[in-house]
Amino acid sequence: MEQFQPLSQGQVSTIHILKSGEIISTLEEFREVEDRFGWVNKVDLVTKLLHLRRLTDNSKKSVIAIYEDGQVVREYVNVEQEFRPLSYY
Repeated sequence: MEQFQPLSQGQVSTIHILKSGEIISTLEEFREVEDRFGWVNKVDLVTKLLHLRRLTDNSKKSVIAIYEDGQVVREYVNVEQEFRPLSYY
């Protein structure tokens, strides 16, 4: 009998970057500034996250960076584990 292994899912993280350049990466920090990011479409964000999980290698990670300044969402695919996006796009 043939066994199937589920496809491994890559690691994807979401970070928020304030106009000051401060990077918000924890849920506790985000809750303090959540109102600044009300413009983010949560359905689109989840769709991007699920898509990036399929594209991300096991040894790498992908990052969704949400910039308060300019209301911009950027994707960084298959970057090194230590990667941190620039505070300003």
